[in-house]
Amino acid sequence: KNLAAMLRGAPSRPPSVAAPHPGTANCSVDWHTQPLDHFSFTETRTFEQRVFSYGGFWRRPNAGSAAGPILFYCGNEASVELYVNATGWMWEHAEELGALLVFAEHRYYGETQPLGGSSATNASTLRWLTLEQALADYATLIHRLKLSLGAPDAKVVAIGGSYGGMLAAWLRMHYPSAVDAALAASAPVLAFDGLRRGGRGKASPLFDGNAFWRVVTRDASPAAGAHADCIPAVRATWEAIDSATGSAAGRAELSSVFRLCEPLREGASPSDAEGGAGARLKALLLNVFDTLAMGNFPYASNYLVFQQTRDPTVLLPAWPMRAACAHFAGAVTSDAPSLLRRMAAAAGGSPPPPHVAGRGG
Repeated sequence: KNLAAMLRGAPSRPPSVAAPHPGTANCSVDWHTQPLDHFSFTETRTFEQRVFSYGGFWRRPNAGSAAGPILFYCGNEASVELYVNATGWMWEHAEELGALLVFAEHRYYGETQPLGGSSATNASTLRWLTLEQALADYATLIHRLKLSLGAPDAKVVAIGGSYGGMLAAWLRMHYPSAVDAALAASAPVLAFDGLRRGGRGKASPLFDGNAFWRVVTRDASPAAGAHADCIPAVRATWEAIDSATGSAAGRAELSSVFRLCEPLREGASPSDAEGGAGARLKALLLNVFDTLAMGNFPYASNYLVFQQTRDPTVLLPAWPMRAACAHFAGAVTSDAPSLLRRMAAAAGGSPPPPHVAGRGG
């Protein structure tokens, strides 16, 4: 639990030239005690927060020079190992900056479970899963870290992407004494219903909840390199699922084609977003395309999938949205059975069906 001692002792393992993507294997792991509730005088329980760090490039403070900066990653809604392994910007710039890399895990995710195995039991055990508590965790950790390192004046840059980017921005706003700057990548800090964009006195539209999905859809279009048949076929597949859920035979077919762990059951309405038999299936498939868009890199990557597989060798292919859309090449939107098989293949649930050359690349 003494990160300062570890950094002053044997140096961390440097990133290997043979391993193009340094990550958790290069880091030290530390555990920091945090209050369960930073804002209560009556709640006295604590928990252990997991923190990864790499100090091989850090410029330690001495009489002749100031300490190098601390690049502090604000952990998102997943195991922090995902971000240690995928946040290349921090690794790429650490040496030139003389920076210490710190990756803090978000409470209730990964191995940072405030109440152990019962952390996510119900609403009462999840009451401390708030962004306010998470920000206080990070501010407290930074303060203690700087003191333990003997570097109280070290500059700190909060870094994050998506929700982690929101946390980085809010950490700078709410705890300006903790961080000197924030790099908030793809951080939708204004993405809340009813919140207007723009500065004071500027007329601007309300938050558009469909804007994100339009970006996802564009990734599945020829403009982004995907097959031209993809978008119309995917949209037709939603209708095919709704139609199939209207009968016992159709639900059985869906359960088989998508290799579901449990058979679909009859719901209030086939297309009912709350209780329909296919609602959860469509939500699952929607999340697949969401994930493909967020991980649509031009190289193979385990970003996002590592959280589920825990196996670093399981990779999404380069341009994974294009790879998924290729299964819809030559699809006929009126051929429901074929659409379902193609969707299952695109989602990785079964071998791809044979298809003919389509109009796109």
